[in-house]
Amino acid sequence: MAEQFKNLASTQLNGGIDDSTTTVTVDSAMGFAGGNFRIRIDDEIMKVTGVSGLDFTVARHQEGTSAASHADNAPVYHILTAGAFDAHQDDLVVRDAYASKPSAGVAGRLFLPTDGVFLEHDNGSTWEKFGPIWPMTPPQVSDFPTWVNQGASTAVDNKGAIFLSAAPVGSANIRALLKSYPTPPFTIEMAFIPVVHLQYDGSSIVGGLCIRESSSGKLQTYGWCGGTYPRSAGLNYSSPTGSTSAITGWSASGLNMHFCTNLTWIKYVDNSSNRIISISSDGVSWLQMVSLGLTDYLTPDQIGFCVNNEVTGTEASSGITILHWKQS
Repeated sequence: MAEQFKNLASTQLNGGIDDSTTTVTVDSAMGFAGGNFRIRIDDEIMKVTGVSGLDFTVARHQEGTSAASHADNAPVYHILTAGAFDAHQDDLVVRDAYASKPSAGVAGRLFLPTDGVFLEHDNGSTWEKFGPIWPMTPPQVSDFPTWVNQGASTAVDNKGAIFLSAAPVGSANIRALLKSYPTPPFTIEMAFIPVVHLQYDGSSIVGGLCIRESSSGKLQTYGWCGGTYPRSAGLNYSSPTGSTSAITGWSASGLNMHFCTNLTWIKYVDNSSNRIISISSDGVSWLQMVSLGLTDYLTPDQIGFCVNNEVTGTEASSGITILHWKQS
């Protein structure tokens, strides 16, 4: 229950209490809140967690005060304390699963869902939705210590995200930043924004999540692919600069994307039986693109993200901004 406040509420003890009593009886509960709130009796602060008639259920010796005996008719004051203020601040922002959202009724409170897309505001009677927003787990470059075919590409921490960029080279050149492959089963969610050349008509990956088999140098990539309209793609690479083939079962047309500034989510699941790759535009509703055997094309021992700038001419560097990398 949220911290409650009332002005000028006071009463007296109806019977003395010792230093361990947790039910305090008062002469009158008029003017007091229904709990949670703080009271002071002599020099002891107590937290009232429930009120039933004239009985207060209390937690003793709060906020550094000492539990003590208190005499009959000792004054009881409803007070604002540092602990009450801190609790009130915590009450104003609730972070939980969408299904666990509390009932509205505390005006000014905000709700941040761990698995939803709306910021919600409690107007005192209903939750008002604003958004969309997304809970993020920002990565850092240091989380991915291994470069593959770095060349002139760079990866920098940029205001809580990673920006991975590559200069145009005119041929396939996967630039990948990787870490050790986790022990299955596990799920990884990645959210990124591609920054690519819109008119690139190639068929190679532009950027996304990738896995690698270090012994052979093979890679498998999942993300956006170039074309008249960029589209989702899953591709096999014999090496960062080697031959390319489509992942078996991934639609050749992918999912068309007319703008390259959209937030894209990729979910990679290794359930110890299959590798399952899904794509989303909101991190909540997922479209499964393919389910592969654990050794399909390669047996990965590294995972991370990549970018490839295969355009020719004087076009600017391409890249991706990685906003979210969460393993569970």
